[in-house]
Amino acid sequence: MTATITTTKTQEREQARAFVRDRATLLDRGETDIRKDVSLLGSLGLIDLGLGGSPLTGMVAVIEDVAAESLSAGFAVWAHRMCLEYVSRGPAAVRDRYRDRLASGTTIGVTAMAAGLRHAAGLGEVPLIATPVDGGIEVSGPIRWASNVFENAVIVIPARSEDGATYVAVIDAASSGVCINPAPELLALGATASTSLTLDRVFVPETQIISTDLTRFCRDIRPTFLALQTSFCSGIAGTSLAESEGLLTGLGEEFADERAALSDEYRSLRNRLHDFATRIGEVPVRELIQLRLDGSHVAVSATRLEATLRGGAGYAAHHPTNRRFREAAFLPIQSPSEGQLRWELSQSR
Repeated sequence: MTATITTTKTQEREQARAFVRDRATLLDRGETDIRKDVSLLGSLGLIDLGLGGSPLTGMVAVIEDVAAESLSAGFAVWAHRMCLEYVSRGPAAVRDRYRDRLASGTTIGVTAMAAGLRHAAGLGEVPLIATPVDGGIEVSGPIRWASNVFENAVIVIPARSEDGATYVAVIDAASSGVCINPAPELLALGATASTSLTLDRVFVPETQIISTDLTRFCRDIRPTFLALQTSFCSGIAGTSLAESEGLLTGLGEEFADERAALSDEYRSLRNRLHDFATRIGEVPVRELIQLRLDGSHVAVSATRLEATLRGGAGYAAHHPTNRRFREAAFLPIQSPSEGQLRWELSQSR
């Protein structure tokens, strides 16, 4: 099977890809951050593709394009787009306040839903505790990891009350009681403003509550979540395999069979991804979990192969080969981690 790759907004996608390509080294060096990339995509109408039940193919292609040039940018666009996805599934008050700002890229979006997704999978309690108060809830506790955490960001969070009620809510990073912890120095992805936060009695009005059924909400958004994550895996893998093709000379010929096998895996991954994107609501979640796991494997293997073939030149800290190798090293531990994905597959046999 060969899936049809979308040609939606081809000109805009090429413009976005060139913009990201020109900034990739600056992002890697920490001399800029991903807000300009998200803003450009928003201005080109490339962030809100696939909302409201329309095919996800266009958004898959956009994230692939961006990640092909910079996984940092692709990862940030994914996080932002998921924040928009959550807001778009909320009540009118949430949509009216946040949707246009996120779709245009003028406000950056944060998905802090990892703990909620683990909760829905039966892997632990949500650490954010909600206390009902007049007009809404107060939320306290840690967010152990999130990306795009800038001072003007919009953050979607999961929370639970002591009596078992659950929530999905949206807050502003500038809200009273939100403490953004200093960002750690990362092996890669430093430009994504990835860090932890602590909430201390952050007031969330009723008009900013997206859902009061965390498990159902997570199950509903998870197909889109996994497919768009796979998109940035596919994007970086495609670039590394393309680079490797030109390095199969001399001693590199010894790796021709390995590259051929990996290319077959990549084609299978990409065909499934684009096929699933046309009918995302119909695909069994087990197949999407396997897709995401395969995406991480192919991306890590492709970047390793490129680094091996490039040799010493690719060992320079800011060589694109080195950058891709470092960026892809994050994929097996990104939530859902490889361990979680494997565990979930084992439970569904």
